[in-house]
Amino acid sequence: MTLARHVAALDLLRGRPFRDGGHHLAELSAADASEEQTEAERTALAGRLADRWGPPQHIGLGSLLLRSERGEHIPAPWDLLSETAADVELWRADGRWIVLGVVRTGEDEHRILVCVTAVDPP
Repeated sequence: MTLARHVAALDLLRGRPFRDGGHHLAELSAADASEEQTEAERTALAGRLADRWGPPQHIGLGSLLLRSERGEHIPAPWDLLSETAADVELWRADGRWIVLGVVRTGEDEHRILVCVTAVDPP
């Protein structure tokens, strides 16, 4: 998937109304992409988004996962994000959080995980 298609997919998610969960999730990227390729795609996409909204916040999700394992309730979608991505880049735009992470989808396959949510990070 090209960078322009990634941006278009993200814009579609941003434009959709939220239902019960208060978030939208999507995986972007070509199949069979290595971790290095996927990280490079995420960096390029983050650069494009930074042109719109400024530099992203970069946060590790390990502490959320640890808090969840200790019994603390972590709200969706942050619970799922912490279980699937080690770190994310995020922006706040138009009252919504835009989140980019890299997830492993197979033995040697990785994808960009995109989340749009109204739920603040815990």
